[in-house]
Amino acid sequence: MRATTAEKKKYFVLNKETDFAKGFGSGIQTADGGIGLEEGTADGVYYTKIFDSKERAMSWHRLKIEGVGLDDAFFRVTVYAADRLSLSQTTKTVAEVLADGGLLQEQKDALLSTYRQAEFEKAPDAPLFFVQGRYLWLKIELKDRGGFRPHIHRVQIYFPKASWLSYLPEIYAENQKSASFLERYLGIFQSIYEDMAEKIEDIPKLLEPSGENETVSRMLADWLSVENRELWTKEQLLYLVKNAARLYESRGTVSCFRELIRLYTGSEPYLVEYHAIRPYFDGGEYERLLKELYTSNRWEFAVLTDREEMGQGNRLFALEQIAETAKPAYMGCRFVVLRPYLFLNRHSYLGINSVLGQYKELRLDGLCAVSFSVLAANDAAAEEPL
Repeated sequence: MRATTAEKKKYFVLNKETDFAKGFGSGIQTADGGIGLEEGTADGVYYTKIFDSKERAMSWHRLKIEGVGLDDAFFRVTVYAADRLSLSQTTKTVAEVLADGGLLQEQKDALLSTYRQAEFEKAPDAPLFFVQGRYLWLKIELKDRGGFRPHIHRVQIYFPKASWLSYLPEIYAENQKSASFLERYLGIFQSIYEDMAEKIEDIPKLLEPSGENETVSRMLADWLSVENRELWTKEQLLYLVKNAARLYESRGTVSCFRELIRLYTGSEPYLVEYHAIRPYFDGGEYERLLKELYTSNRWEFAVLTDREEMGQGNRLFALEQIAETAKPAYMGCRFVVLRPYLFLNRHSYLGINSVLGQYKELRLDGLCAVSFSVLAANDAAAEEPL
């Protein structure tokens, strides 16, 4: 139960499976955050838990129901309200009658008929202006109609009654019959206004990304122009949205580039820029080797990643797309995927992709293979493997 700050309106809401599980049903199952018909059944009945307003003769305000297939399928809502939960026809309380699986539906209807105050058929939004009582509960009937099976995932009950009729001069309320019509007529526009006001109040929630609501995160990512949204997981996209301002400020820098690559791969990338290898140029073989391994272009840098799977086509293409958005303008980026092998004059780095494997003696048992390592004293001997 929550009170809004504007009009101090309160409401009860069922919007989780645990909420609906507190009710009682026949032919009904709780699934996908709400209730629906059980497999193989064409109709079902569900009773909500009993809501307590804590005030006698409470005048209730409005009922809202949200779900899937409500326009095509059939559903009926019966509203019960009372100031006490005892029944004159039996020693059982209302709660005991609702929970009693041994009673037929007709018997429950007869026992609860005294407290029946309103009924709505296929009405997802209905006023409760004439429903009074401290306690309130609902009976929801669902039926399969032509293959359309209703599923309800949210039930919201507002109280206390707040009618726009109270803002008009008293003369409009003198005649009970005309006042009733006017109140219900104004209720249409009042509901529209209240829904709009509620959305406006909830705008801050839309600006606060949450891992529980992926739709909000993706919407904010669209607003913030996060590129390549389809490449990121839900958790990664949430991180980008939360840190969008900071990342935009540092875009084009080494720190931003490292952060985005690390976020996607899960490992720290190694960047080698041209200016880092320039001091080691000797005009000879060493310079040629450095340019071949890293870059020969002062407007290009190399990125070394130690994840072998990054070398697969789709993943490497994704990395290149991410790098394109993070690198400095007019700079080239060359990816080098490190392999877990040791080669002289190749990309072999101690503690990164150099691993000492388990020693195993050579045996002619059909399970061992001779290493492709080559020992050579000269070029001629290099052609003969060990």
